[in-house]
Parts: sequence; C-alpha cells; structure tokens
Amino acid sequence: MKKVLVLSDKNEARSQMAEKWLNYYGKRNLEVWSAGLEKGSIQVLAQKAMAEAVMDIPEYKSKAVSDLSQDTFDFVLCFDKEVENRLPALNGNPEVLLFELPNPADVEGEENVKLQAYNAICNAVDDICFSFVQDKFQIVS
Repeated sequence: MKKVLVLSDKNEARSQMAEKWLNYYGKRNLEVWSAGLEKGSIQVLAQKAMAEAVMDIPEYKSKAVSDLSQDTFDFVLCFDKEVENRLPALNGNPEVLLFELPNPADVEGEENVKLQAYNAICNAVDDICFSFVQDKFQIVS
C-alpha cells in the first residue's frame, strides 16, 4: 500500500479536498493524509464545495505536518510552489509532485463568488487526483 501526503500551507481547503478525492479514487490501495506547514481551520466554503460534489468532509480536521513527522510517504503532493519550497524533511525519499492551483481563500467578493472559486478548485483537485491515481497506480476503473 502506497502512502500519500497532500501538503499545503495551513491544511484548510485544497489539501483537504485532495485527501478525500484520493481516498475515493485510491480505494483500499492508498493511505492518504493531508497536512499543512502550519495547522489552520477548515474553510466552510471548502466543505460546501465538496458537499456539492457529494464528497462530504465535515469530519476532517486540520493537521500540521509536524504531527506526521514519524510517517514515511511514497508521494507528497503540493498545490503551490511556496509550499514545495518550504517542504520539511520527511522520512524516506518521497516523490514530490507540484500541481499549482490558486488558493480559493484569496478570492474576494460576495459569498456566491467565493463559492464559485471553491467549486472550481474542487473540480480541479478532483481532476488532478483522478489523473494521479490512474497514472501512478492504474486502479481507477
């Protein structure tokens, strides 16, 4: 079983979404964690976007990568260059993959405008996770 870490700045949206999508597509073939360089708070709009995609994440909690420091990972997925550049030392020699996606929390405007941004990121993360699982493991039917 391969171990995957999705790493972000504060583990508030994109990494949480990716954890859920990877668990879904990876079924029983992957162990998936998400964490942030720092611990943050799950964004309510991230939860709403995932719920609209029928992938609820209300039980997910934000974690810091330091909480996982004893684990060994095969892959580390990052969604922005800054996180990749600040990647802490991890056990083993994980393959680091960068998928640059804007942080939906940076979008300004009315709630419906912000939710559209989270929905777009949710869809992009879904596509990335599906492709990652298919390309690396060929386990998605």
